[in-house]
Amino acid sequence: MKYTLFLLLLPAILLAQDFEFQQEYDTIPVEIDGWMPHQPWVGGTSWSNPVLSDIDADGDSDMFIGSYGSIWITYYENVGSMQIPEFTWINNQWDSLFTINSWSRTSPDFWDMDDDGDLDAVIGSGYVTYVENLGTPEAPSFTSSPDTMHSIDFYVVGTNISVIDIDADDDADLICGEYQGHLQFYLNIGTPDSFAYNLEDDSWLGTNVGGYADPTFCDVDSDNDPDLFIGEEDGKIWYYRNDGDSVNYDFNYVTDNFAGIDAGDYSSPEFADVDGDGDYDLFVGREPDWGAQTPGDVFFYENIGTPQQADFQLVTANYLSIDEGYLTKMDWIDIDADGDEDMFTACGVELQFYRNVGTNESPSLIRETSSYQNIDVDGISPFFCDIDADGDYDLFSGEGVLGGPSPGLHLFINRGTPQVADFILYSSNYVPGTYEVIIYPTLADIDADEDLDLFLCDHDCYFYFENTGTIYEPNFVWRSNNWQGINPSQLQRWSRFWDIDEDGDLDLFFNWMENVAFYRNVGTPDSAVMVLETEYGITGLDYYVTTSVWGFDIVDIDSDGDGDFFGGNTNGGALFFRNITGQNEVGPKRPDVPFPKLDFSIGPNPANPVTWISFTLPSPQEATLAVYNILGAKVTTLTSGIQPPGTHTHIWDAAEYSSGVYIIRLDAGEQAFTEKMVVVK
Repeated sequence: MKYTLFLLLLPAILLAQDFEFQQEYDTIPVEIDGWMPHQPWVGGTSWSNPVLSDIDADGDSDMFIGSYGSIWITYYENVGSMQIPEFTWINNQWDSLFTINSWSRTSPDFWDMDDDGDLDAVIGSGYVTYVENLGTPEAPSFTSSPDTMHSIDFYVVGTNISVIDIDADDDADLICGEYQGHLQFYLNIGTPDSFAYNLEDDSWLGTNVGGYADPTFCDVDSDNDPDLFIGEEDGKIWYYRNDGDSVNYDFNYVTDNFAGIDAGDYSSPEFADVDGDGDYDLFVGREPDWGAQTPGDVFFYENIGTPQQADFQLVTANYLSIDEGYLTKMDWIDIDADGDEDMFTACGVELQFYRNVGTNESPSLIRETSSYQNIDVDGISPFFCDIDADGDYDLFSGEGVLGGPSPGLHLFINRGTPQVADFILYSSNYVPGTYEVIIYPTLADIDADEDLDLFLCDHDCYFYFENTGTIYEPNFVWRSNNWQGINPSQLQRWSRFWDIDEDGDLDLFFNWMENVAFYRNVGTPDSAVMVLETEYGITGLDYYVTTSVWGFDIVDIDSDGDGDFFGGNTNGGALFFRNITGQNEVGPKRPDVPFPKLDFSIGPNPANPVTWISFTLPSPQEATLAVYNILGAKVTTLTSGIQPPGTHTHIWDAAEYSSGVYIIRLDAGEQAFTEKMVVVK
């Protein structure tokens, strides 16, 4: 089990009230279609690209996930066995497993590139990056500086790689898939301990899978030679059987829809005998359709056939974690009146329902349906509450539209019972108005008159509607377009109220970039005054970490009297932050691990023209990383603001700057570091 600690407020604010949250990944079990994801609350990925390799030489396969928009490779250690795998999330930023090409899709593979007995990393992402393993087979250490292979013209947009000794000469050749659908073959003309590559064929085998070719090799028919499989843009897998032998390959096209698999978009196949039964099972990474409810990041197909005659059966689309597709939103409510909170997630047009079959103190979730009561709203954004005070929960949902009429607020009235809900659409435009693109609702008794008031956030405004009716017959009257002066164009429009400081009035939380902004109510229960105290409420994670918070909710999931955070993930996943405020003596505690010392280092110098700068913070603090020219004028700021503890790495691409000497400067609290950097083109 892994934990990450986050402080909800800035250090100065902590003097007034310390809100402490602990991110947890597997403490609340989840079952989806009979499968229990290994790390359900670790979040989702975009364009997942899995590879399995025994990186620690313990006899089982560990898993690495490349993705889109991140330079890093996510690492899951297999702490189980060859027969019963158990994958535990270790890090989204492990050692130096990253590529300097930050905008493309990372595609990792592992091979002993220097013939020293341990596995090194090769990462496709435009340029192909080599990261040497400086450790041992049992204790890998990827702390060397990543080395891009510029000299051999490896730059291919959207490069997906496979490392294989294709000519059986005991060194590693490279097969690169590129975005136009072709394969490129780079022959290793070096030696097993010193690679050197030559482009042999930029359209190897004459293959063209249409777009975003993603190659991998597997001896799927157990005839002692590797067969070729290619993922592609439309989600299928092409299969080329090797009719040659282990020395002389002869690949022949068999099918463009291997095993009838369709992962959606951008399929990324990977074979491994993950259950130790002597045949190869199949994992398929993919990218969900944007804006659609298409669950799954990593598909797992078990081989129920034989080593000679494979038969792949889909086990789960959610092998590692909860994943709903894209931009997951959440709302928790006790929909079946059994005394514990159930979870609803929203993605695309539908609601997914997870029933809590555990207890108040120990929740356990089972997904019962991915289309709850056939409720269908474009860009569905749910908020449950008992708006008519009849003892059961009704549903408000915002709507999203692109290029169409103004979105409307949908109200579904529950005509069932507190135990068995039955939702009927009451109105698709409950509070008429002109809204931009999408609206997100939240309701709260902000004036302490015992009825719920309505807040709607669209692209430009934070609308406040006062409830001038009663708890039985609400009547919402518009009061403001920018309540409390809040400007949602600087936020991400999702909000929730909760009395987090337990002073009797409601505080406000908003999405801010990939974090959660906190507004403290310094007024009274009946006259709110919201003051922004921090833009970085829960995560504070930098851009390259994929666990960004989106449509979140606050609920006391463990019945200890405080509000815990559940966050939807921009990539379709789910995140859980337990509130452990005041529990340092009893209950959940911080892991007894010292923070790292303040450190500062840079990558290649001279930069030609790209380098990276890393720094490590011992605690949450203000930090600014900037670049100055030799005259002392600032040319760019790489990051600035409150940073969480740990190691941060930022890329500086100096392609648009002239050659010469520059100064890299880190200001962190009362300390400052500077380093001269030479840019050569």
